[in-house]
Amino acid sequence: MRLYLEVARRAFRRATVYRSAYVAGILTNAFFGALRSFVFIALYHATSEVAGFSLPDVLSYTWATQALISVGAGWIFGADLMVSIRTGDVVTDLMRPWNFYSYWLSRSLGERGFNLLVRGSLTYLIGMLYFGAHVPSPPQLLAFAATIVLALLVSFAFSFMVSLTAFWLIDSSGVLIIANIMLSFFSGFLLPIDFFPPWLSAVARALPFQAITQLPAEALLGRLNGMALMEALLIQAFWALALTALALLLLRVAVSKVVVQGG
Repeated sequence: MRLYLEVARRAFRRATVYRSAYVAGILTNAFFGALRSFVFIALYHATSEVAGFSLPDVLSYTWATQALISVGAGWIFGADLMVSIRTGDVVTDLMRPWNFYSYWLSRSLGERGFNLLVRGSLTYLIGMLYFGAHVPSPPQLLAFAATIVLALLVSFAFSFMVSLTAFWLIDSSGVLIIANIMLSFFSGFLLPIDFFPPWLSAVARALPFQAITQLPAEALLGRLNGMALMEALLIQAFWALALTALALLLLRVAVSKVVVQGG
């Protein structure tokens, strides 16, 4: 456990080095947050509420999801692992005396933890200052903290599986693009799932992606309370366990492929 805590700490510290990249990321998030907000402001001229979301609600939701980009809500992160597999460096990592999955999970948690504290929080602050985004109460922040931990586990397991396709494909960029499209659409990042037609909403809620984006965003905005919050946490926990199990199974198959090719 100490090893993985140290890996996470070093990943956190390494992320602090790229200050200009994070400033650029915050500005990019703010630009698209403002763009999406203006679109909703224009749409809400014709109505006061859509699927239980008022204009202040949907603006707050927009900035919450923009802030969550920093932890994998809008797209997945897997370039480092893919590059490691493609260059063959993954063989060295597999031979080291650690759990391969836990190592990459620790790296992800460290980096995304910094992203959330800096890029995510500052992005949402811009939404609060200029678009009146919801100011969360302490209980809502605690609920958000619980949901974001599980969201990170679900997001990493999904991105890990996508990255492992590099063991079989010469170029995994196509798989990465498809995975990002699915994540952006079905997670509730582009639009709240409540805005979808009933049949499409049912499909989205049957997939794991809402556990990455919509559920943490709703917890931050105070839309999940009591039993609704418990149900959301159970959904996230289920998908975290299920996707982690699938990721470990796929890793076992991939490692067998490496052994066959090398031996």
